[in-house]
Amino acid sequence: MTMNRPIFRATRRQTLHTFAAAGLACSGATAFAQTTPWKPGRPIRFIVGFSAGGSADTLARLLAEPISKALDTPVVVENIVGAGANIAMAQLVRSAPDGLAIGMGSPGTHAINPAMMGSKLPFKVPGDFTPITLLVTQPNVLIVNNELGVNNLNEFMTWVKANPGANFGSAGIGTSNQLCGELLSDRLGLKLTHVAYKGAAQVITDLLGGHIPMTFDNITTAASLAREGKVKAIAVTTARRSALLPDVPPLADALPGYDLASWQGLFAPANLPAPVLQALYDATASALADPTVVRRLGDFGSVPGGIPPAQFAEFITTEMKRWGDIVRSAGLAGK
Repeated sequence: MTMNRPIFRATRRQTLHTFAAAGLACSGATAFAQTTPWKPGRPIRFIVGFSAGGSADTLARLLAEPISKALDTPVVVENIVGAGANIAMAQLVRSAPDGLAIGMGSPGTHAINPAMMGSKLPFKVPGDFTPITLLVTQPNVLIVNNELGVNNLNEFMTWVKANPGANFGSAGIGTSNQLCGELLSDRLGLKLTHVAYKGAAQVITDLLGGHIPMTFDNITTAASLAREGKVKAIAVTTARRSALLPDVPPLADALPGYDLASWQGLFAPANLPAPVLQALYDATASALADPTVVRRLGDFGSVPGGIPPAQFAEFITTEMKRWGDIVRSAGLAGK
């Protein structure tokens, strides 16, 4: 018995250490579980500020399935339409920062509207958001009416300089279409006349009808119209050409420094726990690298993103200045 006591005491100490270690492990697992909300029956809401069937909605639904598979959790796209996606973003920032609500932002929600609306905007950029990653970028395209007699960028530059005050249409005040035109005015050193419509479809109708000579449109629509011979695609707004319209040069070829891209990014409410942020980023970056997704995005003229959260935050800061400068130069800034 005497010989057995040391053995018993040693075993007892080992057992206590084992229970302590197990307790710490359980404590760590419990802490992680408290910040990782993806459990059966708790889907992720993917908030989109535009109607079903549009480009933003199409992108969200393309990514929802691979993100769902990566996190082993349903991802449900929720369309909250109105006020240029401001309502959707306001809904997002009011959600709990637990990973069960993510949303899609753009230059409109995260760069243009903050400059235009100031304190009237129902959320603060960047403070009310956790940036997750850049989803896609794509250029807008300068397109003109066929009857204008302009076939390329050089001919357009000659025409526009000979026609100061010429009209250009946009889908509405403060849209990226308008600001592309405002930057063109600024770089040309002359004032073009903005004609605001209530949506892109009306702009195209009037462009085809010869009521306006030019507009900036998203590359998916512009490429389709150009291939059908309904318009002339003159230039892309990014500094690089697009694979969807490889023969169309950048406006920067004639106006150095002209570089504007439309983009979509993924956001969560502020104060998202780091483990949740990392998991959401990893799942989204993996989805954006999937060959099928890359191919589908290419069909729309979109370039996949996937940059880390910290880099995406820096991107937002740069975009706020880029678009904000145009807003202020055009006299559209709010307080």
